[in-house]
Amino acid sequence: MASKKNIDEQISRLVQSIESDIPASVEEKLLATAETIRPFQRIRIKRLPLSLGILTSAAMIILAFLFLFPLFHHTPEPLVTEIITEFELRDKNIKIIFIQSQDFNLFEEELE
Repeated sequence: MASKKNIDEQISRLVQSIESDIPASVEEKLLATAETIRPFQRIRIKRLPLSLGILTSAAMIILAFLFLFPLFHHTPEPLVTEIITEFELRDKNIKIIFIQSQDFNLFEEELE
């Protein structure tokens, strides 16, 4: 790449140092080559502002979502507030009801 850059700089200096006109055959070749390159450059130039606009608007929407999401996000209420389990022993006429509320934790030690 460095040698290509040096060659480009040398050509640039040579072109700037010449004060005479460009030969007609060389000018025709340059114009023919320029005609093949220009359509691609025009497409890129026309699409660039559109793509930049889409990218910036998408970035703004994402940032707005990230900043506003915590404001509207709330912790949902638990669906089950208590658990009720019933057992019935008919031969002994016993009914056992277990009620476990949400604040009950089997593995939490009481600090009293």
